[in-house]
Amino acid sequence: MWIKMKTFFLPGQRRAPRSSVATAIELPVVLDEGVALDADERIEQVFMDMLFGVSPAQDAPLNGFERKALKAFAAVLDANLSDNQLVPRLPTVLPRLMSAFRDPSTTSKEMADLIGRDIMTLSEVIRLANSPFYRRAIETRSVEQAVNVIGRIGLQQMVANLLVRPIFSERQGHFSAIAGALLWEQSEKTAVVAAALAGRGKADEFSAYLAGISSNLGLVIGCRILDNAYDGTQLPSSLLFRTRWLRIARQLTSRVVRVWDFPDAACVMLEQLCEPSAPKLAPDTLRLNRAQHLSQFHCLQTRDRLPVPVPVPDTQSETAAAGDSTFVLAMKVLARLEGRKN
Repeated sequence: MWIKMKTFFLPGQRRAPRSSVATAIELPVVLDEGVALDADERIEQVFMDMLFGVSPAQDAPLNGFERKALKAFAAVLDANLSDNQLVPRLPTVLPRLMSAFRDPSTTSKEMADLIGRDIMTLSEVIRLANSPFYRRAIETRSVEQAVNVIGRIGLQQMVANLLVRPIFSERQGHFSAIAGALLWEQSEKTAVVAAALAGRGKADEFSAYLAGISSNLGLVIGCRILDNAYDGTQLPSSLLFRTRWLRIARQLTSRVVRVWDFPDAACVMLEQLCEPSAPKLAPDTLRLNRAQHLSQFHCLQTRDRLPVPVPVPDTQSETAAAGDSTFVLAMKVLARLEGRKN
């Protein structure tokens, strides 16, 4: 069975047996363009079923609702994003904190002074420092002490979360209400796995985390487009719609992070992710792409929605095969993330 698990995530072994996987998740074998769905794409389709509340997707032409939504979505992509109500503006203090994090000469006191200027950021820092994850015997009361407890990497991730998370719950139309919490969960999981893979590759962990945490921004905005176009008579149920919707969402994400002046490395990863099947993706982008698939897997696993029943390897084992190491690392990181939330 573990051989079957590896076909989901290991390079060169992604083609699962068509009959067993297709039967298990009840998806058509091919897209409308005649392209076979591989295992990662099938997991993505089940994940999309959950986002839209529609299962399973159909190999069918676009319906009227889908055409209307795609036209509106493309119009947002072509518009001035810095002056678009669908694209949130950032709180002033958070970009300044991110700039401070990128400067190795910034002291704990300077970061504490910046944090103290925003009540939401301040309260989250104190809450996190006193969470069970840090196992502090004495309660942390001052912001400078909290900064020292959490550390630079913990603060970077916390600020990135504060920057992006409100966007996932700002509006609660039909599709936003269904998808918002799930997209945020997957974004956070993508971020921690991408950062861990970057660390293993001696790459920029903060940029990888930022790219991961913001990787679903276009999807969130896309849900708002669907909310505005929805009249209750038709649903986004075709595979063709999903393919085009995802393409526009990725392009929109890459444009939004440029408007927000994210670090160039994070922007490049998200720009390259617009063409995930390109033959020469940079290592950073390949890691981000893998983190997305692993996070989708984990979201489905925790909800018993995996396309086929697969065993989970012993993530505590120190003797995992080299080819399985990415999966094992991801599951360990995601287990720590769950512990941090509790």
